[in-house]
Amino acid sequence: MEVKYLAGHSSYSRQYPFNMYQPQQDISDLISRYIQFPHDPLLQEQVAALAGAGPEQAAYVERRLTDWLMEGAPVRVTAAAPGGWAMPQKKPRPFAWKWAVLGAVVALIAAGIIFLLWRRPGVLLTYSNSTGRIDTLHLGKESSVVANKRAVITYAARFDITPELGMLNGEAYFDIRQSSRIRMQLDEHTVLYTLNAVFSVHKTATVTQVFVVKGRITLVPDAGRKIQLTAGMQAKRELHHPLQQKTLKSQSLLAWKSGRLKFRNIPLEEILDGVNGYYGIEILLPPSAGSLYKRRVTADFEHKSADETLSMLRKILNVPIVKDSVNRYYVSMK
Repeated sequence: MEVKYLAGHSSYSRQYPFNMYQPQQDISDLISRYIQFPHDPLLQEQVAALAGAGPEQAAYVERRLTDWLMEGAPVRVTAAAPGGWAMPQKKPRPFAWKWAVLGAVVALIAAGIIFLLWRRPGVLLTYSNSTGRIDTLHLGKESSVVANKRAVITYAARFDITPELGMLNGEAYFDIRQSSRIRMQLDEHTVLYTLNAVFSVHKTATVTQVFVVKGRITLVPDAGRKIQLTAGMQAKRELHHPLQQKTLKSQSLLAWKSGRLKFRNIPLEEILDGVNGYYGIEILLPPSAGSLYKRRVTADFEHKSADETLSMLRKILNVPIVKDSVNRYYVSMK
């Protein structure tokens, strides 16, 4: 039985107290073998792995070993004494060597827990920007993220040791400078890897976008080939559609951070990306209006409100833009 198998085989749930833990038969057998052969290195390693699997397992190991130590030796009958009576030998106290073994076990369990926690990904913390303004969060010594209003991300508490990130909602600008590559969960289908890069992420319930400003990133989808992106390139996944990549004509995806909403001969798709991120809205095109995405537009939306920008777009495109729900609009071709 390997340690990896044993640790993964033990069940753990935060919903039940420690005394409700019901070990599987192989776990119970392991403790029994360890009690018989406490100096076996392999058994010591397996017990440490079990104790490090969770609080319930650690409590179970401690309880079993404590019960064993407190049992002592059984009563034994000695040779018959004068008069024909057998004199029972008094129950001895637990052997001193057992306490030494207990001390070694405690140290072993502690070392096992520390080792397993070190190997596991760090605890992920959730950051939600509710400040009402763009905010900066430092990740470790060199890396940082600039989060737009209402952005929600996750990051490892010990980022320099276990560089893990996740993008849950909104816009964020990542400046990553690490000695080991980071892993970032973009959505349920895509993982991002990079070592040194500057990139922006935009995520809503219907679309996930990544735009690289500097450096190189790798996207690994759950289906299909991995994608390499360099400066000026974008990857985009719309709901129920595969991941797409392209080189952009502008840095419209950074409009929420830079405030730049002045465009000259830029495809409408890029302009809408910038407007959506800056105003915190979604302007969506139905499949019947897909050809509008490629239309080149020159416009200046700087210092305009969201309503003024929508009105300008209606005039430029000469099509209705209808409000569907809060902060969501559709371009209608009717």
